[in-house]
Amino acid sequence: MYLKPDEEEVVIFQQFKDKVKDLDQSDETLIRFLRARDYDIPNAEKMLRSATQWREEIGIDNCLKWEFPPNYESDLPYKLFGKDYDGAPICWVFAGKWTTKKLVENEESEHVLRYDYSVMEKGLRRIVECGTAGVIVLDMEGLSFAQATHIPSLKLSYIVLQTIEQCYPEIAKAVYVINVPWVFSFAYNFIKGVIAPKTLAKVKIISSKDEWHAEFLKKFPVDSIVPELQPPSC
Repeated sequence: MYLKPDEEEVVIFQQFKDKVKDLDQSDETLIRFLRARDYDIPNAEKMLRSATQWREEIGIDNCLKWEFPPNYESDLPYKLFGKDYDGAPICWVFAGKWTTKKLVENEESEHVLRYDYSVMEKGLRRIVECGTAGVIVLDMEGLSFAQATHIPSLKLSYIVLQTIEQCYPEIAKAVYVINVPWVFSFAYNFIKGVIAPKTLAKVKIISSKDEWHAEFLKKFPVDSIVPELQPPSC
């Protein structure tokens, strides 16, 4: 999914661009919001203006200057690494290892939210740089029962997903959820109500290592797969 209007979108894209020219947004941003609202210009405008206000309120443009405790890199691990065969960047999130429960219980919810927002913004900048929506891989290996059923953590995840849908629409062409333990269903059922149907249609949940190994080798060059998840044959 390229971040430029195709031939069939050019006319309505220009109409939308003229409508929101006061916001001074890039073409990549405009086409994402227009597609997210199925080319309904009033709804797309409402969504974009709300997202622009949110960005200004939290100062997301300065996210690279935000500082976080040094343990966040190990407590909330992720990598922006590699591209698929179509040139789409890949974000690898080792969600099963995220210690959100511990951080929330330490009253760090706001810090975790800002960290999540910074991850989203870095991912957005990467897809703009590549000119195409990205791929997200959520590795759930290590997800414990205590973490998956911790309601305050799930509420935080709900807020993050809601923000993605409202302020970062159409950033993903595919979402893979791998190494899924049985308890994942509890967490997924709690949060999936906030995920737009268009996004849910892009989600592929794969429990079997053999299956996702084969899928990744089909979709990604070997050197674009993070070392932590390299198939044995590689």
